[in-house]
Amino acid sequence: MNELFTSSLINCIYFIVIGAVIVYLILKFDKNQRKKLNKILEQTADVQPLFLAKDLSNKLHIVKSNLDSESRLLISKQLDELVADYDKGQISLPDYCNRLNRLLAMTA
Repeated sequence: MNELFTSSLINCIYFIVIGAVIVYLILKFDKNQRKKLNKILEQTADVQPLFLAKDLSNKLHIVKSNLDSESRLLISKQLDELVADYDKGQISLPDYCNRLNRLLAMTA
């Protein structure tokens, strides 16, 4: 009976130690991942959203391809002013997207 008690006690202690080591490794890995994520977020805080920028380039291409007609001279002038304002940094990316949507609706 004494052998059974000591072997089960040793097994219990063994599993507790192994469990504690596993929990420690998980927490250490989580801490490292959070550091990496925060570093990446700090580096990309000022980068324009990639999908929105890609969407804008597609819209700009569509609007320019629809401006072949002479009746679209006013829209062409508005487009040139809009692109110039965006390039100067006078309007934000979401505002630029909304104005391109309006011009796209006018050309369709």
